[in-house]
Amino acid sequence: MVPKTGTKLPKLRAALTDAGLAAIVGTALQSELGASRRATKTVMTWTGVSDHTARAWLNGRTSPNGVHLVALAANCLPVMHAFLELTGHAKVALDIELEVVEERLEAMLKAARSQQTEGQ
Repeated sequence: MVPKTGTKLPKLRAALTDAGLAAIVGTALQSELGASRRATKTVMTWTGVSDHTARAWLNGRTSPNGVHLVALAANCLPVMHAFLELTGHAKVALDIELEVVEERLEAMLKAARSQQTEGQ
């Protein structure tokens, strides 16, 4: 008899279905883009999919495949956050937010210093 030496895989926190993923991605996309025709065109530009497919994702009817999910996450921060939450890496999402806040603060400080030197 051969002993088991394999790695144990972690159990999923909750069973995720295609319909559940579709709803999560649709909500994330709509929070960033809304549900307008412009939102559909933006998703089409990001991923190269058809109008019908982009609308289905925005409305949460279908979920994107792996390559398209990566493209959406790369272009839409709420999709990236949702993906990180689903994979149990919510702390990384916080790190991304902190990075964005730091960049904005630096830009504001630069603008304030620029205004200060102009006033002198």
